[in-house]
Amino acid sequence: MRRKTSYILSFCLLFLVFSCKENQAEQQLLDDIEQTWQLSETSLPEALSRAEDLRDSVQASSEFVRQRYDLLTIRLRDKNRMVPMAPDSAEHIMSYFEKRKGAVDKERAYYYLGRTYCDLKDYPRATTYSLNAVDAASQAKCADTLIWQNALSQLRYLYMLQLNYEEELNMALQAVELAKLSGRNLGWYLMDAASAYKHLDDTLHCLQYCDQARQIIQREHFPPKYGKIMAHMLAIYVKMLKGEDVKRLETLLQHLTQLPEDQRPYNYELSLAMYYEHTNMIDSAILHYKTYYDGEKTLSGKYEASAGLQRCYLQRGESDLAASWGCRLYDTNDSIIAQRAFEETERARDTYSYYRDKEMEQVILLRDVRIISFSIITALALLSIVLGLLLFYNYRKKKFMEQIIGKDKELQERSRELKQRKKINRELTQIALMNNATDNAEHVITQFHKVAVGRAKLEEDSWKELMGAIDTLYPGFHEAVQERLQGNLREPLLRTICLMKIGMKPIQIGHVMDAKKQTVWNRIKRAEETCGDLLTV
Repeated sequence: MRRKTSYILSFCLLFLVFSCKENQAEQQLLDDIEQTWQLSETSLPEALSRAEDLRDSVQASSEFVRQRYDLLTIRLRDKNRMVPMAPDSAEHIMSYFEKRKGAVDKERAYYYLGRTYCDLKDYPRATTYSLNAVDAASQAKCADTLIWQNALSQLRYLYMLQLNYEEELNMALQAVELAKLSGRNLGWYLMDAASAYKHLDDTLHCLQYCDQARQIIQREHFPPKYGKIMAHMLAIYVKMLKGEDVKRLETLLQHLTQLPEDQRPYNYELSLAMYYEHTNMIDSAILHYKTYYDGEKTLSGKYEASAGLQRCYLQRGESDLAASWGCRLYDTNDSIIAQRAFEETERARDTYSYYRDKEMEQVILLRDVRIISFSIITALALLSIVLGLLLFYNYRKKKFMEQIIGKDKELQERSRELKQRKKINRELTQIALMNNATDNAEHVITQFHKVAVGRAKLEEDSWKELMGAIDTLYPGFHEAVQERLQGNLREPLLRTICLMKIGMKPIQIGHVMDAKKQTVWNRIKRAEETCGDLLTV
């Protein structure tokens, strides 16, 4: 007996030791993955090497560790400027972490799925998942601040592509405030804000943010990592100051030209060419414009270089060369127009696919609702039949007893029977009326879902009918909302709450109410903060 007990204790001890070692090994892998994640910000080659070293150990570990590692590989490919062929991998990771409680993992997964769709030029989905990343970060107690800033910067870029410069500025300013709190990459986000003000033709604020970014870079002694924004800053100063502040221009020019050749940004030659052109050093400007033209692969870059060379040769009086570069400028402009037409066609196709997928999801949801409703109605019908049979049984039993007791009691029982029948008829009538009201309410809700997918239009009394339908299906709902908001309830917010109550998604709400996406997001967030528990069906 003692031997058996000692064997059992020894086995339990060995099991605990093995479990502790396994948990320690898994935690060490997670720590290594996180360290590699942070290392990729400062030394990408070293991060790639460490990730490769971790590959074999990760494959033999748990699903959670593998998903963390897969998210790390997506980050490394993105930093290595490798454009994905499809969003499948990022979608799988997002689906995994979306079901877990880890706010940081969810935030990162949303952001890199948005990055993937942005690289694939699927801008509706890119905007959606970038907004999800910002929302997840703002709700988390301990968020990845740098990813939060990147998500805001990505939204700024997406809104810029949509020519929505007000929202571009809004995202840029939010990123600046976040960077001030975190103390990371503030110079970059200040230049994002300067670019947004430039798009809005606000010269004063553009130069103010440029100056703030320059002061931050100056405090760090103009490191090479800021080469891109220093070149961009020089171009802005040249265009907006018109050579009025020579000191600022010369300081930036000096630090740019001191950059090692392998660390010069892609816009280095263009910014120098613009500087020399505006300071009337035409020969130097032509040299740098040509260098930029020969090395540039984008049509927009070649367009700027061609335009600069045409201006320089005209200023020198060499009309033949100016005409030659004017022809290239004309050809490049045609190519840009053709490319934009193609991109708009691709974007329209992606947008169509996005809304088609959303419509299919809504159809599936409505089908499930119909199945549940039919099941409930069937159950109620069966219950009514059972109750009817029970009533009939009791009736027959009473009748039999009446025949035994006598004639007098039989008359009394008949009188009671008539009263009972009248009561049942009244109840059945009320049930029928309630069923008709419920059917009408469901018809109204179905009509709104058709409006959301563009298959119907709102009528003059549609919103009143929706309010009535919700009162029918959810008695007391409007009173609860009014009480929750203490009288501060405006019509757009009330309509948004009603559409959320009937199960509509943000994109559908935006379509029904004909409102901007950011406006819809703000209303939905306000509704969830105040009436979140009332919105569950």
